[in-house]
Amino acid sequence: MTSLVLTITVEADMPRGEVQARMTLQNLRGVHRLQRLCERFGIQPTWLLTWPVVAGPEGKRFVELADQGLAEVGTCLQPWTTPPFEAQEDRLVATGVAGRPSSSIAAKLTHLTHTFTDRFGRAPRVHRAVRAGLDGATLQALERLDYAIDTTAVPRVDATADGGTDWRDAPAVPWFPDRQRPVARGASPILEVPVSTGYHREVPDFVDRLVTHLPPMAKRVLARPGIDALRLQRLDPVAHSAAELRAFARLLVEQGLPCLNIALRSPELCAGQSRRCPEAEDVERLFAQLEDVVRYAVDELRVHPRSLSGFGAWYLNETAMC
Repeated sequence: MTSLVLTITVEADMPRGEVQARMTLQNLRGVHRLQRLCERFGIQPTWLLTWPVVAGPEGKRFVELADQGLAEVGTCLQPWTTPPFEAQEDRLVATGVAGRPSSSIAAKLTHLTHTFTDRFGRAPRVHRAVRAGLDGATLQALERLDYAIDTTAVPRVDATADGGTDWRDAPAVPWFPDRQRPVARGASPILEVPVSTGYHREVPDFVDRLVTHLPPMAKRVLARPGIDALRLQRLDPVAHSAAELRAFARLLVEQGLPCLNIALRSPELCAGQSRRCPEAEDVERLFAQLEDVVRYAVDELRVHPRSLSGFGAWYLNETAMC
């Protein structure tokens, strides 16, 4: 049985996609609406909190939802907002872990985790790093801090240009990563649950691998309207139409993927607080298309809604019995 998971990065406003010198959290006005949508379909969303939310008063509302059994709460490492900061660190540039000292990333993740534990009276067990960036040092830090699940990976995507990781060779199903090279299978106790990503139609494995490693320009040509030979997509209600989302969800279920992992970002829930949803109609479209694909997945495809931790426990039990 395929599971449905919603993982949401909760972060500061980023109008036009830019980091603000003075951080605000106006986008959290959209959180209640998404939570209500999830509750209608029996979904426990997994809210992944960045440092400004963990350290501020807003974080407690998410813990209250978790206490009521309505949601799960974890952390999201966002290096440019998380202390401690290096002397020469540029806090107005949004980049991932690549190029940053491993000691700095470990210190930030430790501070984020301990602050979460101190403020909320529980240790976080699930995590995501922004910009799809997870290296060996970050994975090892997650192990030391007793995390159980990470959901950073975006298979078939090379995120190195944004300070992230090259996930082109990553598995499409959950795996235990190599402690030095998380894109490969290995012996880490952290379960990596990737964001659902794939091509919009079924192709042989060798074509999948070939196209995944094509230069970006060649991929754009293949995906052009009128050609549309092979298009990489996610379950992304901003980038794709309702019809495309339904078709892709069905394809993933037919391929036997154990999890539909829909990854969202909180600034896109409120008009004007993100690059991709600058207007109110963009936000309305996001919610309408998200509700459409969720309804389709639950009612027609019969997927099972779970929190990220709930999915992890179910998946490990299922694979142990195989």
